[in-house]
Amino acid sequence: MAYTPQQRKAHIIELQKMLYGLWLLDERLHEIIPSGIYGKDTAYAVKAYQQTRGLRPTGEVNAATWKKITDEYCEKIGSHAESIDAYPENTLNISLHDEGLAVYIIQAMLRLLRVNFSNLGDLSVTGRYDADTENAVREFQKLSGQRPTGKTDKATWNLLLATVKHSG
Repeated sequence: MAYTPQQRKAHIIELQKMLYGLWLLDERLHEIIPSGIYGKDTAYAVKAYQQTRGLRPTGEVNAATWKKITDEYCEKIGSHAESIDAYPENTLNISLHDEGLAVYIIQAMLRLLRVNFSNLGDLSVTGRYDADTENAVREFQKLSGQRPTGKTDKATWNLLLATVKHSG
């Protein structure tokens, strides 16, 4: 079976999302917005990753580069992200107008991340999921390659938690 253009684009987006997530934790890397196009920005991001990780800096993804990126992403951000019991059981999304402990925690994590990522905006920790919280979550989701809904589901929660853990 041939490698289709759709499969190629999906792999490039996957690579770009991982590089972007890792950039959130290491600003020596190059910011890359997932687009599905392997252009100059992606090659530069790959080269920056290779340089900081002791790989030959070619800007091209070979097997060694792919393995190192995926291993590091899984270790720091991916499926091994930790959750804590504060995420409400049986909740699909925490969103606009919600209140409570989980919202306090979301806001606190976003404020901690703002120290390193000023584009998350200034946010008060009120325990009320207001428009500022929704916008900060949406920006975090964009930065981390997630679909920017502004709602905090368990995947966003876990990524926030992992990013806070590795940024401080």
